Amino acid sequence: MTDTRADASLALRIGARLRALRTGQRLTLATLAGRAGISVSYLSAVEKGVNLPSLQVLAAVTEALGASIPAVLADEGSPHAVVGAVPSDGAGAATVSHPLLQLRNAVIRSVAGDTGDPPVEVAGRDLFLYVLSGRLVVHVDGQDHELRTGDAVDVSRPGLVSWSAAEDTISVWSSCPDQS
Repeated sequence: MTDTRADASLALRIGARLRALRTGQRLTLATLAGRAGISVSYLSAVEKGVNLPSLQVLAAVTEALGASIPAVLADEGSPHAVVGAVPSDGAGAATVSHPLLQLRNAVIRSVAGDTGDPPVEVAGRDLFLYVLSGRLVVHVDGQDHELRTGDAVDVSRPGLVSWSAAEDTISVWSSCPDQS
């Protein structure tokens, strides 16, 4: 048994998201329908929430938009919050990243003498590191960078990265895919 109200609600949300993506790219219904291999009237009905597209149609439309099905379905317009508690004493890390987005974030509380690897993926990605408090030595491709409270480093596609805490430190790490 299907829940027709839930299906109708989902159809409206998917349709609105597809319309927003299409209009954001300044595409006409006819252009997008042609790229996706569907009729203009069917695409219009999908955007209005009258029809819930099949997975095959949704895949064709999202591909024509240069998007992905998870991007269209993700959060369905609802805010998403990830909460992570940074340890109040001692060492530890909290990763606070949306699983469907490509931005990765983590906060590390380290004590003097701690060492480690980045808490976020860095291979083929850009890395940004900000020291909220303390002093951290970051080793990037054979070079050492000493960062103090308020200092930051932004590295495009680093190779080898590690760190050592010169004193008790709180640092914020972020990485995202390289855009070059």
